[in-house]
Amino acid sequence: MKGHQRGQSAVEFMLVLPFVLLVIMALAEFGAAFYAHITVNNATSEAARWAAVANLPSDVCATNSIQWRAREMSSGFLSCANGTAFAITYEDAASGHPGRGTSVTVRVSRPWTPITPLPGLVNFVSGGAFPATWNMTACSDAR
Repeated sequence: MKGHQRGQSAVEFMLVLPFVLLVIMALAEFGAAFYAHITVNNATSEAARWAAVANLPSDVCATNSIQWRAREMSSGFLSCANGTAFAITYEDAASGHPGRGTSVTVRVSRPWTPITPLPGLVNFVSGGAFPATWNMTACSDAR
């Protein structure tokens, strides 16, 4: 009887392997997306604090600008070249000259591209229900 079960473990391994790989890819994708989301939130919060404390608006992505501070705090994840959108709103924007201590809101949106082939696999099975990219968006305000 033992001679008839020689390849059983190999067959079982091959049947389970796709599901194990799917779980590993899902964990890796979720971890990377969660890390990116936390990075965008923290960088946005730091940029809002930077804008409210002492730094008035300047040229986009110039050194010591609000966008520059967000880029520096994200360790290069945010930049002006990769589709990142910055929206900076001051409370007294109607005056044309926001001052120090003015309430400021910074909104950052950056497209996220998956790092694993998981979306392609899900789209193959579901017929295209998983987006190829999505936006990581964060908003923070400071006074």
